Amino acid sequence: MTGPPPSTGNTVPGDRFSCTPAGVIATSRRRFSAFLMALALLMVMATLAMGLAGRLVPALLAAGVGIVVLMAWRMSRELSPQWLEISGVELTVQTASIRFEILLDGAFARPLEREEIAHLGRLASTAGLVTGVGGFDSHLLGEFDLYATDLDHAVLIESGEDRFVITPDNPGEFLAAAAQAGANTQSPLLQSTTHE
Repeated sequence: MTGPPPSTGNTVPGDRFSCTPAGVIATSRRRFSAFLMALALLMVMATLAMGLAGRLVPALLAAGVGIVVLMAWRMSRELSPQWLEISGVELTVQTASIRFEILLDGAFARPLEREEIAHLGRLASTAGLVTGVGGFDSHLLGEFDLYATDLDHAVLIESGEDRFVITPDNPGEFLAAAAQAGANTQSPLLQSTTHE
């Protein structure tokens, strides 16, 4: 009996593709996490100080803010993609909290160009932080849902009325597997049209 074939690159057997945080998204995630952890630590210290001073209401308020901060930290990672898997004619996107499928048979897929990646980075930026998850409407890319860990590996998928930008660690291998699943990776029809 033979085992599964050895993995190549960033894929594992079964056409599963890793999504490793890198680039501006990883940097933003580290900065945001550090900010939230510092804020949570400050709230713990405030809770202790108020508790030792016998000021129950301020201590409870500081503890409540600390809990909210910890929840925000956890929620900030909930929708970040962990891996992608192509099975049959479907692409499965797995995040920390949800899993959903995208039909690849008849879909269009292509890597984003440099100018589109730069535009996406600006579009997903707020207060110097770049988010990897969200719904966007852009004059360059149209309406799409973003599930990204590294914008340099961005791939646009158009399946029916839905458009997604995902970021497999190895876009070339991912697109080859998507083509085998029925996606068109060469079509000029996928070129983004300018939106008002």
